[in-house]
Order: sequence, then C-alpha cells, then structure tokens
Amino acid sequence: MNDGALWKHSRHFLNLRPVYALGEWILDSMPLFIGYSVTRFVTEAAYHFSPNIVSALRINVGQALRATQPELSEKEREKRARKMAHRIFMNRGVWFADLSLLAGRRQVSGLFRFDRSGAWKALERQLATGKGAIVASAHLGNWHGGGFAIAMAGVPVRVVMYKNHAGGIMDRKVARRAGVRQTFIDSDPMAMMEILKALNQGEVLAMLVDKPWDSRSLEVPFFGRPSPFPVGPVRLARLAGVPIFPAFCTWSRPREYVATLCDPVVVSGDGEEAERGALTALAKVIEKQVAANLSVWFNFTPAWSTP
Repeated sequence: MNDGALWKHSRHFLNLRPVYALGEWILDSMPLFIGYSVTRFVTEAAYHFSPNIVSALRINVGQALRATQPELSEKEREKRARKMAHRIFMNRGVWFADLSLLAGRRQVSGLFRFDRSGAWKALERQLATGKGAIVASAHLGNWHGGGFAIAMAGVPVRVVMYKNHAGGIMDRKVARRAGVRQTFIDSDPMAMMEILKALNQGEVLAMLVDKPWDSRSLEVPFFGRPSPFPVGPVRLARLAGVPIFPAFCTWSRPREYVATLCDPVVVSGDGEEAERGALTALAKVIEKQVAANLSVWFNFTPAWSTP
C-alpha cells in the first residue's frame, strides 16, 4: 500500500488544527465530566460520517477475530467486528480527550496514573552500557502516554516520527511537558545522523512500527496473513547495534495507563533476512498485544493489502 492510500484512510475530516485547539480548550476550561461528555458526543457523530475509517476498522478487527477465534461463523464474526469497530472509534475519542489534557495546562501529577510492567530492568541494563535502545510501539492505546511514562522514569527519550500537520502543535506540547525530544524524519535530510548519534549517546528512541508510510517495508505474518511493516526501525537497530523493546501504553479507564515493555528483539546478522526475522518477531509481539487489547487498537488504515 502506498503513502497516498494510507493518508486517504488515516486523515479524518476532523483532523484540523482548530478542532484540536477547541478540544484542548474544552478539557482545560470545563469540569472533566463535561469535557469527556462533549468528546463522546462529537465522537459518536463523527463515527456516522467516517465510512472509510469504519470500513478499515471492521476489516482489521475481522481478520484479528478470524485468526484468534476461528470457531466463529462468518455472520457472528461480522457482527462482533461491527460492534468492536464502534467501540474502538469511541475509545479513540477518550484517547483524544486524554491527549488534550496532556497537552493542556492542567497538572498531570494526580490526574494521570502510569503503572509500569515488563522488561524495565532489561532496559536499565542496556542503558548502563552507555548505548541507547529503540522502543517500538504500535497504534495501540496511547503511544504519546508511553513516551510520558518512559520520561517520568528518568530515561532520556527522543520520539522519531513523521509530521502530523494538523495535530503537530498538540504533539509538541505533549512532548515539551514530558521532556521528550522530537526528530521528524520527513523534513530533515540529516535526521539519520542525529538519530544514530542519539543512540550512541544513550538515548531511547521511541518509534511507531506498525505502519509503513512509504515503500521501505517487508511483508511478515500478522494475524495469519502477510502485512507490510516498515524496515527502518530494524535496520537502524542493526546499524547501531542496539536492541528493540516492543512497548505499549494501554488503559481500561480514562487517564489510567499501564506502560508495558516486552522482552527485547535483537537483529541478529546482516542483510534483509536478519531484518525480516526481527520484523517477524516484532509483528508477533504486536499481534499478541493487539489481541489482548483489541478495543484500543487505533489502526484506522487497512493492515493488509486486500480484504
């Protein structure tokens, strides 16, 4: 799938700077129950005017159910996929409200809770070597909150990302409050040198690895079918000689998160086969986490080339 097709599905008609600014103002200025109620109302309305996104959600959820619950009939699978797509869309509204609060003026301490689980000690051991690591996440839960959780643990974090021209101001506010650096790989020809330098100086690079925004990708198994994943993160890990920690920040209630670091993936060897092996391992971890947290899987683009 090419870049244009991805943006066609992921760009929402509410993905506008004034909308982000209004949401932030509402969450900052009104009691939280009003802010979240307004968000739910707008999200419900948006659901009915977002056919491309809803279709992509149903396809993605349907394939996940097909792989994890093969005993379901086609009719029952479609029914569950339809209900889950609506739930995911509504949860994305909660994600937006939480993100608005993280970007706003309210005190984060006491308002948000970030618990930690998993391989945090392994990350500490890696950083003790003097070199950094890559933290690889997916469009699952609140990935911005994951950066917050890592930074709150005293770990130097740099987010590597493409620019979101509508939500960029909010992204920068969240990063600034968390003390997280940002490197935009679609606008700076020297970004790769900056990234490698950061790894060699002991920084943690946080990256989303479940969507290839250009042609540099490899297809690996994901919920029983080949799906394209970006090569960049595993190639960078191979060149820098650092491990990749799959990481996810999920929640069951607004503003209460669990930041999970999974066991590291190491790119062993050279060339495409080594990169494919690491991508396959990453996809397997992401698949497991998505299956366990399906209602907050915010992948609004088709994860496979064909239905």
